[in-house]
Amino acid sequence: MNRYILGSEQMFHDFINSISKKDKIGLVTHTDLDGLTSGVVLQRILESRGLKLNFIKFLNYGSGSLKKVVNKKFDVLFFTDWNADNYPKELEKIKEKSKILVFDHHPFNEELKDKSNLIKTQSDYCTSHALFDLATHGKYFDTKSLEWLVSAAIIIDYTWDKHPANFKFIKSVYSEVKKDSSIWESEPGKTGKTIANAIIYYSPNFRKVYDLILKSDLTSLDKADKIIRKEIGIWISKFKKEAEYFPRQKLYFAYGNPKYNITSAVASRLSDEDFRESTVIFVFDMNNKKGFVKLSARNQTGDVNLGKILKECSEKFDNASGGGHVRAASATLRKRDLNKFKEIILSEIKSS
Repeated sequence: MNRYILGSEQMFHDFINSISKKDKIGLVTHTDLDGLTSGVVLQRILESRGLKLNFIKFLNYGSGSLKKVVNKKFDVLFFTDWNADNYPKELEKIKEKSKILVFDHHPFNEELKDKSNLIKTQSDYCTSHALFDLATHGKYFDTKSLEWLVSAAIIIDYTWDKHPANFKFIKSVYSEVKKDSSIWESEPGKTGKTIANAIIYYSPNFRKVYDLILKSDLTSLDKADKIIRKEIGIWISKFKKEAEYFPRQKLYFAYGNPKYNITSAVASRLSDEDFRESTVIFVFDMNNKKGFVKLSARNQTGDVNLGKILKECSEKFDNASGGGHVRAASATLRKRDLNKFKEIILSEIKSS
């Protein structure tokens, strides 16, 4: 069963074998559980070959994001769970200085001419799961030590019920897990929520959470988990009371500014538990980018391709970027463009 859209397992193995112990190696990965877990698995793969990871950058998506690594010099640079192909100009500049490999499960940029050194899996095959399978098949290390973490990442990335192989993997590790909403209260579900909440709490110090995961020290994350869980509950209640509802599109839309960056978590929970037949969009101001907002969108039906819609809408505005999966996507844009952006989204969903 081939779950690769671009590239292959052999391409990955060949790339790893081409790296010298003298090479300076860097990694750019996403700031969610799938991203951090992908980094952990890749680091273990590299270490099994006597290779050292010299640099890790935890990076959110958005216009200009890659500028933070364009000027850095590496012999080898990995991108995991990070759709660098959506930023072709920056990617080309990076390629001039470093040998790169992009390993990602977001839809690839069909407009990108040079697709070399890109490995893309299906959207329902999250990056940490795919890398774990590669590590197992390639016998890089004893992957049983990371089964708990990958199981949690699959659940938190909402892919546990999107492909039979995903739930089968979790079931092989946790035989008591059931394929229903109770999975969120299972051992891997609780573990995933604890880590995901800690990532939010400690942002932008993602390295703290990453290092604790490496040591399997989750007890140190309990306090952060409790704080974020309470905050999510507060904003779920606010969303239900205050969101605009557009019946023709079956869409709920709200703007707010939580103390912590929980909008993605709130949108996911609402979409999965309360509004499974609707689109949920939550918008907030970006603290690290004045005058910009970020939009988190969810739709569990699969009838609305949110990634495609947000990507196409973003292309109509300067300094905007968007994209993602069919059921989960995001966009960043200037706040002054938000109302027009919303109008286009409503029009696109109505006509889709």
